Amino acid sequence: HLTVVVCGGRAAAAAGVRRIVYVGGLEEATSDCQLRDLFGTYGAVVRVHVIRHKHSGKSAGYGFVEMGSGEQARHAVSSLEGALFAGNCLRLYITTYVSILA
Repeated sequence: HLTVVVCGGRAAAAAGVRRIVYVGGLEEATSDCQLRDLFGTYGAVVRVHVIRHKHSGKSAGYGFVEMGSGEQARHAVSSLEGALFAGNCLRLYITTYVSILA
């Protein structure tokens, strides 16, 4: 099982974390480097973290990308939502899940 802690609401948004993108629909072999390359087209990529299963090391099918700004994050989401990546349809949204990147 995987646990993601939500860091919350207005305080998180005020701290500038509205530049973190949830990326779902990842293929199990997706690497952090592949996501960094994909999102780098849309701005500065600060951090990338593909969530992996503890025992297999394979992608759990989702990850997080922190962009350089909220505008870059919104541009990436609007450009990549529904796009095919490694044969899978991406699901993206701006999120306040930040503990995974801390």
